[in-house]
Order: sequence, then structure tokens, then C-alpha cells
Amino acid sequence: MIKLDWLSAPALSLFLGGLLWVVSLTQITFYTDQGAVMGYWVGAIGWLGFGMLQFAWYANLLELLAVLLMARYPNRAMLLAVVGVVVAGHAFWFADIPGHEINMHIVGLGAGFWLWYASMVLITLGVIFGSGQPEKPEA
Repeated sequence: MIKLDWLSAPALSLFLGGLLWVVSLTQITFYTDQGAVMGYWVGAIGWLGFGMLQFAWYANLLELLAVLLMARYPNRAMLLAVVGVVVAGHAFWFADIPGHEINMHIVGLGAGFWLWYASMVLITLGVIFGSGQPEKPEA
């Protein structure tokens, strides 16, 4: 099993990526013509985007899977992480958030969006550079 030194760049990248992801849930993600949309709301219902061809939420699952696989299957983990950050980029294309009675037109991106996207990039970097680290011998 690959053990990351807790002060190594990949470990810090993974830690900061996870921290930014959690903080993003507490921030405004989108500004719409109907008001602000919080990160926790996007996190809770984002999986429904599949039916509307909005796939960015699924980047969360790809990044998590990459972190879980990085020790045993480093090449697959790196591929999943890179695909995850590309899928996360799909969020830049969002123009509307569908609703029951009216669509909310997105007029701006909030801090939660930028924190979430930064977390995807940091986690990807942590997986890429952490997957190739040799195992440290135990003393």
C-alpha cells in the first residue's frame, strides 16, 4: 500500500482539496435571477442533472473513486481523476437550473463554485503525484 508522508505535496493537495470541497458546501455556488443557490443544495440534488445532460456533479464520484483506487491501481486512479476534473468543467456551461415551474437563469458564479472547482483540481493533482510515490519502509 502506498503511504503518503503527511507533509508531502500530494498529501497536502488531497487534504486541501477535501477541505475546500467541504467549505464549498457552505458557500453560494450560483447567483440566479431568482436568488442565490447554496453549495449544499447543489450537492444534494446535483445527481438529478443526469436527466438534463448536466454531468458536473458526477465529478465528485470520479474524484472520490480515484482517491480510493490510487494505492492499488495508480494508472486507473490518475485516469479517473483527470476525467473527473474534465467532467467538473462541464459546470462552466450551465446557463439555467431547471425547476418545477420556472428555470432559474444563472447570472454569476459564487465562491462555492470556485472552491468546489479548485477542490477538484487539487484532488486530481494529489492523485496524479501521489499515485507514483514509492512505499516507505516501516521502521
